[in-house]
Amino acid sequence: MANPTRSSVVQSSPRLETPRIDVTPEEVRTMMLYLRKARDRAIDIRDRSPGGSYLESVLDRTIDGLTLELSQLDYLLASEPAAQPLPAGRRMRPAI
Repeated sequence: MANPTRSSVVQSSPRLETPRIDVTPEEVRTMMLYLRKARDRAIDIRDRSPGGSYLESVLDRTIDGLTLELSQLDYLLASEPAAQPLPAGRRMRPAI
């Protein structure tokens, strides 16, 4: 029999909205520099850790994650911005 003085509260999770942060390409390059240094430091520590240890496996995953993040940032810096839509008053040329 359930305790009548206790009630369960169901909370709906609020919609998580990611705030938009405008950054310049130079700021992205600075972030990439920090990530590269962190990856290089993790590689140095992994190289000195015992083979097959838990530390080595954690550092492997960390290094892989940092490498993936760096490649994504490289791609974003190299990609062209999305094409702007045509103004509302301008139409395509008539079809033949």
